[in-house]
Amino acid sequence: MQKYIVIADDLTGSNATCSLLKKIGLRAASILKLQNGMKYDADVISYSTGSRGLDKEEAYKRVSEAIKILKDKNVLVYNKRIDSTLRGNIGAEINAMLDNLENDRIAVVVPAYPDSKRIVVNKTMLVNGVLLENSDAGKDPKTPIKTSCVETLIQKDCKYSSTYFDLADIEQPTEKLIKKIQKSTEKSRVLIFDAVNNEDIIKISRAIIQSNINIITVDPGPFTLYFSKELQKKKHLEKKILMLIGSVTETTKKQIEYILQEEDIFLVKMKAESFFEKESCIKEIERVISFIKKGIESYELFLITTSPIGDEKKLDLKKIAHKLNTTVEDVSKIIANTLTETAVRVLKETQKFEGVYSSGGDITIALLEKLKAIGVEIREEVIPLAAYGRIIGGDFSNLKLVSKGGMVGDETVIKLCLHKMKNDI
Repeated sequence: MQKYIVIADDLTGSNATCSLLKKIGLRAASILKLQNGMKYDADVISYSTGSRGLDKEEAYKRVSEAIKILKDKNVLVYNKRIDSTLRGNIGAEINAMLDNLENDRIAVVVPAYPDSKRIVVNKTMLVNGVLLENSDAGKDPKTPIKTSCVETLIQKDCKYSSTYFDLADIEQPTEKLIKKIQKSTEKSRVLIFDAVNNEDIIKISRAIIQSNINIITVDPGPFTLYFSKELQKKKHLEKKILMLIGSVTETTKKQIEYILQEEDIFLVKMKAESFFEKESCIKEIERVISFIKKGIESYELFLITTSPIGDEKKLDLKKIAHKLNTTVEDVSKIIANTLTETAVRVLKETQKFEGVYSSGGDITIALLEKLKAIGVEIREEVIPLAAYGRIIGGDFSNLKLVSKGGMVGDETVIKLCLHKMKNDI
């Protein structure tokens, strides 16, 4: 299992970074006490050294002890979580991280937190439009900030040389930014970046990944979030959502048409008419699975459906039942079972999905049976008659699930359900 290690200087920061990383589907745990050899059932292990108000020697010691315990060959991202107003022993703690990891590690420092009104312009941090030194952080009785210069605050007590990237650097074409990053690592082990919005941070993240350098992230959270997300894409580790829709109601049709316009979705239309003969059914299932595997690395949202789209006509279940000498109910079960059998095989053969959206009660029941689930832990109601939760037991315990009736909700309901799964913290 790939791991994400966060070393924070206080518990609030540790918890905050956990919350951010959970937004990209990672299971995160904020640990209060470290033990050698302890195994944690989580993707993200975040630990607070409680060192923000200590002297630099003690801060260095605590971070060193923590990283020695937590470092592992399977770690994908190391983060030195710093305060969003740059209080604490930042330089000394960067030293501790770099001293105890591989010699080629580069500390990439992106102090901005745009969503919290912390931005960095030409080495200067502004908090809610005010110079950092004139903000509440400047008046902190324990760790007051005397300057707004990010470079000065980062370099204090840091024994490694640094290179600064201002907004003009970030505004360059990505190829030029990458070249400067690579050139800078020849002389510096600390790279510091301006950023005024999330788009800047995303661009920095992509440039760092394309530079092929071995790093630790140093930031209050957003850079680690976007860097981890981009790294997941590169390594094909990002979690995806599978939508499974078998309802033929007009409500469902409108919902599908709306979500296809709103989101970038890998659409797979199953030929339900082929479900009623064994050979053609097997071929159709295999076709769909093969098709999805080809697109699995390029999309995050997948829709498998037998529902009519556009001008397509829905199947005449009575006619099919008559031809098969059975009931309409049995025909519906065949459709539900085939659709869910396909979905379960996709889940098992790709191991890429963190959640499933299921429309239609018969579809949800068939899916849970095939996953050998013993139930669903209901977290909350998205809208009336659309419930969000996680699967209990079976082959995919803890898989996120939103289930709703085929006639439930307006055209926007699928988007609401997807948003709930993506942002579950």
